[in-house]
Amino acid sequence: MPKVRKIRDVVYGFIFLDEQECEIIDHPVFQRLRRIKQLSLTDIVYPGATHTRFEHSLGVMQMASDMYDSMVSNPSPVVKEILSSLSLDDNGIKRYRKIIRLAALLHDVGHAPFSHSGEDLMPLLPSGHIRYASNEDKRYKHEDYSIAIIKNIFKDTIQEHPLNSNHNITVEEVTALLDDTTVKRKRAGILWKELISGQLDADRADYLLRDSIHLGVSYGMYDKNSLVNCMTLAPHPELPNVPVIAVKEGCWYIAESLVIARYQMFTQVYFHKVRRIYDHHISMACKEILRKKGCYPPPNKLDDYLKYDDWYIQSHIASKKAGVFGDIILNRTHYKCEYETQIKPTEDDENKLVELAKLHTEENFYLDEAKTLWYKLDKEHHIWICEKDYVIPLSEKSQIVKSMTETPHQKRFYVARK
Repeated sequence: MPKVRKIRDVVYGFIFLDEQECEIIDHPVFQRLRRIKQLSLTDIVYPGATHTRFEHSLGVMQMASDMYDSMVSNPSPVVKEILSSLSLDDNGIKRYRKIIRLAALLHDVGHAPFSHSGEDLMPLLPSGHIRYASNEDKRYKHEDYSIAIIKNIFKDTIQEHPLNSNHNITVEEVTALLDDTTVKRKRAGILWKELISGQLDADRADYLLRDSIHLGVSYGMYDKNSLVNCMTLAPHPELPNVPVIAVKEGCWYIAESLVIARYQMFTQVYFHKVRRIYDHHISMACKEILRKKGCYPPPNKLDDYLKYDDWYIQSHIASKKAGVFGDIILNRTHYKCEYETQIKPTEDDENKLVELAKLHTEENFYLDEAKTLWYKLDKEHHIWICEKDYVIPLSEKSQIVKSMTETPHQKRFYVARK
């Protein structure tokens, strides 16, 4: 019988791992995530925010597993019909459960130091890259590194491990759930990708709870067990033969609570004015450390890239090798917020920001723009709610969510201390 390891966790109590998963987390490349904090320098504001990408990755695997188990065990004839249309018999269900666990476990393995604060220093995409001609940022993302690491470092562990002998899972089936543009996803893969990256995904569901617990706040809390138990599968209302992840009839308020929890965490924690300025300071400190190279190594130079973690950057800051911004972090002499707009800047706000910029040299101020979508309205990203024999978007059921579809764009004007 395969050995199972259990790990205590603040969100789930215990997380259980099989031998293959243990082999992955014991690998030095995965252990590197212990040295990357989940929320960068947020512990300067909330001292408890010292948790890491390591524990979050374990948590996303557990959350994805719980959500998946709840959906595929639903006795509803509709769910059974969807599973059958995807050719998912008992063995197929077990096989995709493993693919989802591996994708969830490894989804953040490519993060740069200090999590999202380091993404401005990712190298530019080559001109032939599939995303280069789009309107997206023309830099690599941490997902690109995660995909490269899975394919180049964990390929044998995934494909050649004895526990894979019955499933014959390929590494491309794992990276397909992480938006690997070089892989053509199967219909089942398109569906389960939403568990890893969607508006009702395991990543979001885990970090809201985990961040709240570590920070000692209640903003991101929601009923986890109810959310897991209310998830189901349903046919898309417009696209034939396309199944979607949905919430059971009568349970829409649980999905609403997750969106509200995310809104509150962003406005009260992630957009916190001191937390935001430290994102800028650590980015500039990293830029100084990388001055000769200009950016992090690209995904095809993983050995060089993987030496960078929070400890590496912090050692340079402590050694006075990170310039003036490293000293600011070391001495906690961050720029002060002199003016901030509401979530949506007015014309008066914009005029005020222009006036302030004229009073300072470019080296002594920083204009921060904090923005994110609370809820996406396009049909590819809806949170679907079951309503009798069809599904509707959450925004049609919840007036609160419907009012949260505009992109906030809060601006803050920071000035260096004299």
